Amino acid sequence: MTTTVLLVRHGQTRSNVTGHYMGWSEEDLDEVGYSQARKLASRLAGLPVASIYTSPLKRAYTTASIIAEPYGLQVKPLDDLIEIKLGDWQGLHESEIAQRWPELWQQSRIDPSRLTMPHGESFGQVAERAVRAFETVVAASQGQPAVIVTHDIVVKIVVSYVLGATYSIYRRFNIDNAALSVVRVTDSSKRLVTLNDTSHYRNAPVEM
Repeated sequence: MTTTVLLVRHGQTRSNVTGHYMGWSEEDLDEVGYSQARKLASRLAGLPVASIYTSPLKRAYTTASIIAEPYGLQVKPLDDLIEIKLGDWQGLHESEIAQRWPELWQQSRIDPSRLTMPHGESFGQVAERAVRAFETVVAASQGQPAVIVTHDIVVKIVVSYVLGATYSIYRRFNIDNAALSVVRVTDSSKRLVTLNDTSHYRNAPVEM
C-alpha cells in the first residue's frame, strides 16, 4: 500500500516580507499569500485528495481551507503541526533578535537543531511532534492521498526525517511560501518525490 502526502507551507504573510517572527500569532495571509494559495488549489484540484490536515494557526488554516474548497472537504486541524513556540522572540524583527541574543541568533542561522527558544520550545520538541503528526496522517490515510498544510520548520523536519538525515541539514534547503513537497510512503519505505515546488505559478502538473 502506498500513501502520498503533499506537504504545503502556508501562503505569504506580511511578516514573511518584513522579517518579523510571527510564531503563534494569528496573522492571516496577505494579498500575495491568498493568490499563492488559490494557484496551488487550482493545481491540486484534479488530484484524488482524500483528507487535508492543517496547523491550527490562521495563516495555515486559511491556506488549507482554500485548497479544500474544490473538494468540499473539511480541514482537520492538528496541534502537532503548529509553528515553533518562539517565546521571547515572538513578534520581534530579526535584527532585534540578532542584537539581543547574538549567540542564539548565530546558532539559528547555521544549525538550529540544538536550539531552544528563550521561554519557548526547543527544536527537538518541534521535531518530535512534527514526526508524530506525519506518521499519524500516514496511518490514518490508508493509501489515500493526504495534504498537510503547516509551517517552514515542520516541513523541513518532515523532509529531513523522510531522507533519514540529521536535522543539521535544516539550513541547506529552502521551503518557500505555498511551496509543495511530495512524499510517497510504501509500507515502511519513505521517498521524497518533490521538494519546494512552486511551479503551480506556471500551472504545471503535480508528480504523484
